[in-house]
Amino acid sequence: MTDNKNILIISTVGLIYDGITSVIISYLQAMDLSGLKIYVAATIDSKPNLRKQIEELGCTIVDFPNRRTHTFKYAIELSMFIRRKKTDVVHVHGNSGTMAIEMIASYLGGCKIRIAHSHNTKCDQVKADKMLRPLFYRFCTKAISCGTEAGNWLFPNRNFEVLKNGRNIDYFSFNQEKQRAFRKKLSINGGIAIGHVGGFYPQKNHDFLVEIYREIRKMEPDAKLYMIGDGPLKSEIEQKAANIGVIFTGTTDLISDYLNAMDGMILPSLFEGVPLVVIEWQINGLPCLLSDKISKECALTENVEFLSLGELPENWAKKIIDMAKNNNRELSAKITRDKVITCGFDIIESAKRLKQIYIG
Repeated sequence: MTDNKNILIISTVGLIYDGITSVIISYLQAMDLSGLKIYVAATIDSKPNLRKQIEELGCTIVDFPNRRTHTFKYAIELSMFIRRKKTDVVHVHGNSGTMAIEMIASYLGGCKIRIAHSHNTKCDQVKADKMLRPLFYRFCTKAISCGTEAGNWLFPNRNFEVLKNGRNIDYFSFNQEKQRAFRKKLSINGGIAIGHVGGFYPQKNHDFLVEIYREIRKMEPDAKLYMIGDGPLKSEIEQKAANIGVIFTGTTDLISDYLNAMDGMILPSLFEGVPLVVIEWQINGLPCLLSDKISKECALTENVEFLSLGELPENWAKKIIDMAKNNNRELSAKITRDKVITCGFDIIESAKRLKQIYIG
């Protein structure tokens, strides 16, 4: 009987309600964890419910100093932990060359498989990214990305493997009975329900979303907008959206129920890799209106359309209303379900491939 492989998984932004943490948990839920001992790093911030989810899967949360404010201490303790546990694989999720911190710490800790996983096509730490990239490339042994554009962004002219962010197809599939029940619960009585799922961070461009909804209300007075998620800018957006009927749900375990209840989704982000939520929305048969700054790789069906952020909010409003009213939900969901599997976005298959990488 062989010993377990010790795997340390790190999100460079913390265990928060965002796409990266969602990816990590989805892979752990779908993966056959036999033969693996999984440790998940908690740094910067870690939400109690997410910690609980990870621990219930049989994984161990390891607390480290704040990566942003105590970087040197974080790197030292990370390296010591990796050496103490004889860690076989360190898998780091992020979107910039600052992952050099984890790559170097892993090298010093004696870990031979050091995976960097790119999740975006841009980053906020522009100077640090540029400065640290040479070290990042020197110490990274395996490059993974969620899509081709995210890979080209972080690993230009280098080899990388695209590992698509698969989703649980059964969980996100459309269910008409659940739609009726949840719309009744939400008191959606004939009006159009528009949704958005995403953390309240500058990247998600919630200011523009509020302006779009103002225009939607002029055309469809009974329309509702549901903003699902949490984050540091939530209070500010709540103030800007006061008195126009936006519903802020906060974080929720009822994502599939909300998707069933919606008629259309909007994602006006300033930049994205391959956003998980758009895959989920398509599985559910929902029309998706996205900014043209988002990778086209996420468009698996004709249910996805792109608009420039330079377009007036009025034009965005007209477009999503038209898409919502002309969508055959059940047919769209059936077509997309098959397409998601064909295109490799089934989480079961993605998890099998990731385990192969882990065990070498």
